[in-house]
Amino acid sequence: MELSPDTINVLDFLESFSETGLRKRNDVGTLFELTALREADEEMNNLLFHGTHFHNLYQTLRRAEANSEGFKNLEKEFLEATERLRDLIAQALLEAEKEQVERFEITYYAMTQGSLRNLIDLAHDLNVAKRVQNDYKFKGQN
Repeated sequence: MELSPDTINVLDFLESFSETGLRKRNDVGTLFELTALREADEEMNNLLFHGTHFHNLYQTLRRAEANSEGFKNLEKEFLEATERLRDLIAQALLEAEKEQVERFEITYYAMTQGSLRNLIDLAHDLNVAKRVQNDYKFKGQN
């Protein structure tokens, strides 16, 4: 999918905002583009929110000890967040071209470590976008 100049500008800004850059720039751009074409702002906001939630759970899970109290609950919540994020991505792809859907399925839906790693990277980028959104939202209130 060819990204619009507006989407490219957003991605460039997010890239400069992030300390480590974007990990799945084209894929997050595709999600921005597809939701913008359908004027599905709330859908994109849900992706940003749940992508950030997933990313934060992953960071917490990485630091937690496997035998610590609540670890099993954290794992369960992480698995639920994984499915929720995948569902939201699928929703964003409803009107995507067949090739895009197939690529996202291979990249994010396969039951492999690589697919989970890709989802974590995408969630990182969604988290960057959510942080920018929150910065502007809360700066506007001051």
